Amino acid sequence: MDAYLAAEALRALKAFSVLSAKPDLSGFLIGHRRGHRFFVENIFPLPKGFQPTLENYHGLNRLLGEKIIGYFAFPATAGHKRRLFQPFACGKMFLGVRFHKKGGLRFESYFIDYDDHFLAVPIKLQP
Repeated sequence: MDAYLAAEALRALKAFSVLSAKPDLSGFLIGHRRGHRFFVENIFPLPKGFQPTLENYHGLNRLLGEKIIGYFAFPATAGHKRRLFQPFACGKMFLGVRFHKKGGLRFESYFIDYDDHFLAVPIKLQP
């Protein structure tokens, strides 16, 4: 399993890194899945205080054309992944974004799975 980050999604994440030296942003990954590959076409930032309930998720997913394939957090913390360990996140992707000390952005991507407990399985990201 792997993921492809399209230019539009990468450009949006870079734009947020320019706006703030310490971004605090999370949201949905928009795209599609084909076979064992996630195609991240864009991002959808969420407002502060958004509660990821099943109703909120399904309502937004319908409005976005059933194109939510995962979640992102910038910067990523262990807490972001743990908060996603809920049934509606199973089978989705998590993209963690951090500043790289040499400049630019660093990405960590995971597949959220369940096998008696929730797992964040690392997957390869191709920007």
